[in-house]
Amino acid sequence: MIALTLEDVLVHQVNVPWPELYQVEQDLLLGLTICAIFQDKFLSAQVAMRGGTVLHKVHLAPAARYSEDVDLVVVGERPEQHIKKALMRVLRGVLGKEQSSAWMAMKLAVRNAARPSRILRCVFRVPSVAETGRMLIIEVEVNVTERTPRFELQRLPFELEFRGNTALVTIVSYNINEMLGTKMRAMFQRKKGRDLFDLYWALTSQSTASVDPGQVVLAFTHYMQDEDTHVSRQDFLAHLHECVADKAGFCQDMAALLKHDLNYQPEEAASTVESRLLALLP
Repeated sequence: MIALTLEDVLVHQVNVPWPELYQVEQDLLLGLTICAIFQDKFLSAQVAMRGGTVLHKVHLAPAARYSEDVDLVVVGERPEQHIKKALMRVLRGVLGKEQSSAWMAMKLAVRNAARPSRILRCVFRVPSVAETGRMLIIEVEVNVTERTPRFELQRLPFELEFRGNTALVTIVSYNINEMLGTKMRAMFQRKKGRDLFDLYWALTSQSTASVDPGQVVLAFTHYMQDEDTHVSRQDFLAHLHECVADKAGFCQDMAALLKHDLNYQPEEAASTVESRLLALLP
């Protein structure tokens, strides 16, 4: 296990915009975790990363919102128990012994009961050195069901400065349009402000990622069809409008996650997503 010091966290704070020091600490742990996974010869050939952490840290860097977990998908042919054994070996070197690790069947769309995905979820609790008494909770999830991506996987650079050295690793991830297609799925399946923000930010930020709304919707449709789920434009619009109407919950849950100088308006984001993405649904 890597034992961070307060000095490690303060040095890392120069590179990230998060308002709370414990967030900076967790961000550093996530970066070290990502490096460890993709520096491992076996795992780097078997898993790809998706979700908010890689979206913001790599695809849309520099990150505009804080994220606290690692989402992986098995894309190789090795059995799931081999993946778990290798992952536990690598993660314990960074985060220590897991509090829990379990296989579970998860419905990745709330309207889908027929084809739940098999997920390995590992939970780590790390005592904070930045805030006495706080436990940092880091979750690593591995989807072993969706092994075939819609588009070709990408190999992207990631670097992390730590204790005077710069770690350079190549991360295996998804095409940006496929990433956002799975974000559309998440937006439809739950009520979390981060899903709307991620779609909006990818469509409007000045990042180097090239987003093709038609390809995003194609990827979204692909994943929903794999789950035997049909989503019409009307269904999605109704869900989006219900979310944005929740002023105290959905529209406020991003306040603590965004970099401090970002003026984000959920209503504006919803309008952008509606016109750029949902308008393409049948």
